[in-house]
Amino acid sequence: MNKPFVLDKVSRILVGVDGSESSFHAANYATDISVKFNSELILLSIVPSKIHHGDSSGVFGMVSHSYLDSYKKEAEKWFNEIIKYLKQHQEPYEIDKKIKTDVITTPFSIAASVLNYAEEKDVDLIVIGTRGNSGLKKMLLGSVASDIVVYSYCPVLVIK
Repeated sequence: MNKPFVLDKVSRILVGVDGSESSFHAANYATDISVKFNSELILLSIVPSKIHHGDSSGVFGMVSHSYLDSYKKEAEKWFNEIIKYLKQHQEPYEIDKKIKTDVITTPFSIAASVLNYAEEKDVDLIVIGTRGNSGLKKMLLGSVASDIVVYSYCPVLVIK
């Protein structure tokens, strides 16, 4: 059953971050909402699996430690860039107290991972960009964003 959305009770907002301009805009919009409602803001980045088909061991969705470390460093750069921008433009907001960051790896799709994470953290709103870094710039709405909109238990705000 869908979680009822009460506009004056947005206590936790999840933002999908992948380094794209669209995800940066999503974080900016989410911060504005977070300031208005004094909400916690979670910036989440999902490490995409490098393996899409099982090998003879039957292992799916594994990533090497070097790939994971490299991705986490890149995600930290994205988070720091977003936080630096927000600190410059959001005076009343207590950035250090209200923003949390997380990088996770999973054998599931990015959309499923975002949705599972959102449910685990009991978020009230998911904010995502229309398109990420998949290279499919001509699509109206990216497949990850589309899946999140369709399957989310809570409201989703899609930012262009």
